[in-house]
Amino acid sequence: MNLLARFSPLVFALFVSGFSLGFAPVKADELPKDTNKIERLTPEQARKLAKEFKHPLLYLNGLTALDADTAKALAEFKGEYLQLYGLTTLDADTAKALVGSKVWNANVPNLTMLDAETAKALAANPKWNGQLPNLTALDFDTAKALVAAQKWDGHLPNLTALDTPDSVAIAQALATRKGRLALPNLKKISPKTLSALIEKEDVEIPLIETLELIQEPDGSVTEDFVIPEWLEERQKQQRRAGQAAEQAK
Repeated sequence: MNLLARFSPLVFALFVSGFSLGFAPVKADELPKDTNKIERLTPEQARKLAKEFKHPLLYLNGLTALDADTAKALAEFKGEYLQLYGLTTLDADTAKALVGSKVWNANVPNLTMLDAETAKALAANPKWNGQLPNLTALDFDTAKALVAAQKWDGHLPNLTALDTPDSVAIAQALATRKGRLALPNLKKISPKTLSALIEKEDVEIPLIETLELIQEPDGSVTEDFVIPEWLEERQKQQRRAGQAAEQAK
């Protein structure tokens, strides 16, 4: 039997007239009214959004990635504020394109990776708050760029390992930072990398006994780590503070 013959005349009429009853599929270039629900943007969509969005505050926190052309289009937004908190990746060209927007707040709290050129682009933006709470990896050039950035807050709560072949160089670069340097959730590090890191005597790290001391990632000879007296004394204070906090709960 023909499939259409199974429909009653009324159902068939509704089927063929669906557009008039609101059953039409959403067009490809239509975007949700709640801009935080937008997960992808083409340059054309971004340009249209920038020109036609009437509210002065444009929140696009559903975007996890953005290319330079789309960023340039968004930079045309004439409102008062552009927020892109959802970005987990950001390359230098895109960051530089966004700098052209006078209203982008320049904060990327969900960024997990960062290269040196992007770090420099962020540091050059006066609106950047200096925070990278979700950064999970770091290379030598990026470490140098961050240390040179006066606005960077020095806090790396999601960096849990320094285990790449250039980890000693990364630690040496970080140790030159003037001001706060905190790696509160560090878990894996080699003895040489740890020795380089604590050249900055006020660096904030977990208790040594909680760290997994790994072999040197560059293949060099792994040596025993000897805790300096000043660090042992400070870690005693750290233990006491931790115990007091537990008792207070």
